[in-house]
Amino acid sequence: MAKYTARPPRGDRPLLVLGISGVVVLEGEAAVPVSTHHLSAWGRWVRDVAIPDAAPERLAELAARFEIVWASEWGHNAHTAFRDALDLPDEPWPFLPVQFDKLRIIREYAGALPWVWVDDPIVDLHGIPECTDGVIVRVDPADGIVGIDPDDLWERVAQLPQRDDAETEDTDVGGRA
Repeated sequence: MAKYTARPPRGDRPLLVLGISGVVVLEGEAAVPVSTHHLSAWGRWVRDVAIPDAAPERLAELAARFEIVWASEWGHNAHTAFRDALDLPDEPWPFLPVQFDKLRIIREYAGALPWVWVDDPIVDLHGIPECTDGVIVRVDPADGIVGIDPDDLWERVAQLPQRDDAETEDTDVGGRA
């Protein structure tokens, strides 16, 4: 079987790499209004999940400014499973084939593009690293995605140092060189 290659970024706006657990799906006690959604991808499995009621609106606000890329345990199922519940576009957002220790893959995928990684606080096994080349946001898992201020996030990305392609020349993400 061929190795999966993430669709390259369009390059016309910053990337927003999005986790699901604790971000779009709230698994503990929620501090925001949530609704239970019955999800399935291609009818092969079914799962009930709690999604913040304001999540579709917040994702639409973010998608207007950022190119969204999934990076979660949901992998290639993310967009298909959440399309109706989150009012997502028909064309799937790309996904990165990574569940843990995502930072290296995110950096390689982004290349010279500015990026934001939004995830829950326990996603990586090594804690939250120092980061000056992107923005790492750990959401409160009781608020999830609705705890993000799109204006503040946009300002934080605008303050990132500019990078050129020479700094990222030797990257490889899932077979992309």
